[in-house]
This record gives sequence, C-alpha cells and structure tokens, in this order.
Amino acid sequence: MINDLKDLKSLLKLCRTQGVTEIELGTVKIKLGDLPVDNNGKTIIDNETSLTDNPYANFPDGILTPEQLMFYSSGGLPEEDPALKDKQ
Repeated sequence: MINDLKDLKSLLKLCRTQGVTEIELGTVKIKLGDLPVDNNGKTIIDNETSLTDNPYANFPDGILTPEQLMFYSSGGLPEEDPALKDKQ
C-alpha cells in the first residue's frame, strides 16, 4: 500500500531498477517513460547524488568575475577555475 510520497518514490525507484515500465494498482495505471539522460549520455536512475558525484559541488559563492562567467559558460569545472587556483 502506498501511503505517502516516500512510498511512491521507493516503488518507482524499484520499478526503474528492475526494468518495469507499467504498473497497475487498482484503478490507477502508471506508464514509465524512458530513463532520463544526463549531459554525458548516461542514464539517471536516482536524482540523489553525493557531493563527489556532483561536478559543481565546489562552485564558487558570490559574484563571478567576467573571466569566470566565460569559463563556466564554456563548461569549465570548479577545480580547473584559474581564478580559484590563483587564490590557493
């Protein structure tokens, strides 16, 4: 029995990992679409990622310099930011 959103989330996660695409519970039918894909073409099963999985976990706080804006808009990663390397 699904009592809250946490139960529904657990059920959907289980269905995704087991490859189930359709669920029928009483009068409710759920059809799952394709798995979402991230920018690298990898499928995303769970949105909960750890800080080590997030490439922007160390993204700088505050206002960015024009150079940083250009750097990040072209796909730069925080650990490669030249402005932050100068401060270390």
